[in-house]
Amino acid sequence: MKLIATALVLTCCTAAAAQDLQLPFGGRWFVMQGGDTPNVNQHMTQPAQAFGVDFAKVGGASQRQLAAGTPGKVEDFFSWGEPVLAPIDGEVVRAENGRPDNPLGTKDTSQPAGNHIVIRTAGGQFVFLAHMQKGSVSVKVGETVRRGQRVGLCGNSGNSDFPHIHLHVQDTPDLNAGRGLNPVFGPINVELTGRQFSQVVWPLIRGLFVSNP
Repeated sequence: MKLIATALVLTCCTAAAAQDLQLPFGGRWFVMQGGDTPNVNQHMTQPAQAFGVDFAKVGGASQRQLAAGTPGKVEDFFSWGEPVLAPIDGEVVRAENGRPDNPLGTKDTSQPAGNHIVIRTAGGQFVFLAHMQKGSVSVKVGETVRRGQRVGLCGNSGNSDFPHIHLHVQDTPDLNAGRGLNPVFGPINVELTGRQFSQVVWPLIRGLFVSNP
């Protein structure tokens, strides 16, 4: 089974760094898209989404499966319905909660972010969390959120063909305007080719297994 997180992909980029972030979930997840070159991160083809990251929860006997058996519906994925957490303190400046979740294998390119929020940080950056379940977004525009606070549930809305969390950071609040910033996550736990790194601060690249301490 080959699954590629299609997420928001709306060329060139900036090396500017975003503030350190917490991973936007609990448990152990796989980095489906991440890094600073197009061969490991399709988001690098869009300036505003540069350095964007897609995460999918893993489980099963191997703790490396995306779904229980061969998935036939979105509910079969371990990511589906998992809480989405605010990765940083800030103010909600965008919130969408009414987009439908796509049946498995389809996507909504007309509303690429689907159900999503945008958080403005104290440093004036804008963190996008996308593809949440319809009706699950639990915060409103103008509300202050705290790092680790639940803000919704992982879904399959927008330009997404299976349940996962998309995160990217921009220097503007408008989707695909401005430029993307390179998020650094920490402290986090990282597994790379079987090696474990605990409580590190690390930019993410496709192929890592990651969790919060």
